[in-house]
Amino acid sequence: MENPHTKALDTAFLMLSFAIKLWHYLQEHPINKELFDISLTINAPGNIICLADNEFDSYDDIVLASENNISICFGAATCTLWEALNKNLPYTKGNPNPMNTEEEKLAGLCYMIRCCFAHGTTVPRWQITDRYKTCYNVYNKTIDLTILKNGQPFYYKHIGGYETLWSLRAKASELGLFRIL
Repeated sequence: MENPHTKALDTAFLMLSFAIKLWHYLQEHPINKELFDISLTINAPGNIICLADNEFDSYDDIVLASENNISICFGAATCTLWEALNKNLPYTKGNPNPMNTEEEKLAGLCYMIRCCFAHGTTVPRWQITDRYKTCYNVYNKTIDLTILKNGQPFYYKHIGGYETLWSLRAKASELGLFRIL
């Protein structure tokens, strides 16, 4: 039986891909700020919003907004990945312990990344305890959390870049962690 979180996981990763592709597009193909930053009213049943024109001071502000969107989508994808794992790993009870098996270590790393974004959406920070300060291996990558301090800002380089999240998802799938037990 398929994990009910699979569709949410697909959507979260698609949103992250979109955010990264949008940021890249804006970097490579600047759009016309005056045509983009217009007043906009959306009036749909149950959804009315009015946005002012000239909300962005410069084109760089538009690019910055797209970079922030990557962070928000990365956090959502990380939280969704953790939810999918947590629902299928009954021993976790909110946080993986012990961390002896490959599955438990993968869940531990996902949990630590999730905590960065769950406790700091706009400025993610490591919420790391000694139990999780170890080296994690995901395919050909070693992610060393022993060098991090609790409260330290999260940087994608700490985990080997954006692509590590896709590797964590693939490894969890390979280990059968999205099956319903």
